[in-house]
Amino acid sequence: MLPVQNLIENLIWTLVNEQNNKRSINQYTMGLLFLQLMNHTDKAVYGEEMSEQMVIMSVLKYVEEHYRDGELSDLAGLMHYDLSWLSRLIKKQTGKTFTELMQIKRMNHAAFLLKSTNLTVVEVCLRVGYENISYFHRLFNSRFNMSPKKYRDFHTKIR
Repeated sequence: MLPVQNLIENLIWTLVNEQNNKRSINQYTMGLLFLQLMNHTDKAVYGEEMSEQMVIMSVLKYVEEHYRDGELSDLAGLMHYDLSWLSRLIKKQTGKTFTELMQIKRMNHAAFLLKSTNLTVVEVCLRVGYENISYFHRLFNSRFNMSPKKYRDFHTKIR
């Protein structure tokens, strides 16, 4: 922040050296210094928002790569963030919890596998990270309003 640095140097110079109208010069310099700092404060807030968005991008990348077995505590450790803070930030920025993001990714991938492969429903369930098959069925039904088998049958007829 070169303008701020210059203004501070000018302020120090006038304080150290005898100047006519020293008080007026310092008042104007202080006013300009505060204006410059206010301009940079706006940028700092923007920088903070960008920083939060970068964190969310990292979270979404983690979800994309670790949807089978990822955990928020592991992610917080990898990113060196407090677990509670990261959880609140995810909810604030995405409107969803970490668990909801993971479930959405898992269900979307399960739907893709059901449409594009001949894997059994159990194999799809295991491949997307669920060991409890009845829980998988319940989540899938909730997301797509039909069972995994009906989903596959419906999309096989469309092809």
